[in-house]
Amino acid sequence: MPVNAERPAKPPALVHYVPSEEWIARIGRLQDALTVCPTDVLARCELATLLEKLEQPEEALSHWQVVLACDPNSLNAREGVARCRQQTGRPLQSHM
Repeated sequence: MPVNAERPAKPPALVHYVPSEEWIARIGRLQDALTVCPTDVLARCELATLLEKLEQPEEALSHWQVVLACDPNSLNAREGVARCRQQTGRPLQSHM
């Protein structure tokens, strides 16, 4: 009996997302929320994640860096910075 081998799913970082009206609206709402409260870390993380999925690593990187400024121990933000830097070809360590 033949065995059906399933192809492994692409890792999340390699999946291409097509922007939907719902995502565009969500990004707008998150940007509005950040205008009112720029230190809203959860909103900023969600926005950065959406921007990464929409293949906008430069913009996502700036949001991850703001999250790190508010919470230097945020593993989520550190991982986001690393992903974005890798996608943009920037070195993982910056010299400040």
